[in-house]
Amino acid sequence: MSARDVVLIGVILFSVAMGLFVIHFAGTTIVNNMLSVGVVNESEGAVTALGSITEAVNRLDYIVFAVFIGLLLGLIITGWFIGGNPMFMFIYFLVSIIGVIISMVLANVWEDVSGASVFGTTVSNFPLANNLMLYLPVYVAVAGFIGIVVMFGKPYFGQNE
Repeated sequence: MSARDVVLIGVILFSVAMGLFVIHFAGTTIVNNMLSVGVVNESEGAVTALGSITEAVNRLDYIVFAVFIGLLLGLIITGWFIGGNPMFMFIYFLVSIIGVIISMVLANVWEDVSGASVFGTTVSNFPLANNLMLYLPVYVAVAGFIGIVVMFGKPYFGQNE
């Protein structure tokens, strides 16, 4: 059922964003602590390796955005291939509203966690994920609308009888 996918988009996106947010914070903290040690900082190979770790964790924001786009494309594809009776459009709409309500809670959790002073620099390195998470209810509502349009607005091709 494609209506559950609307709820899953919010939950999966939140889980991925929170996990990568923590990985970014931990990776940046470890690299900064290791670079402050003089013995480690003397080797050019160590500095290069630690610099590549910093570059890798700074790109985690794009992974969150790619997961969102992938989930949205998956919703569109499954909505197209699943046969939808217009009689169930109301149920799809109700499930989408439940998804928006759940995503409101998740957006508030994101705001509380990312607003902590400990994560000050980490949030500045996550502009895409921060936008997606702060406005998650809007994005979930748009995904639900797209899902309804794709599932119930496609042309009728007739059944093989």
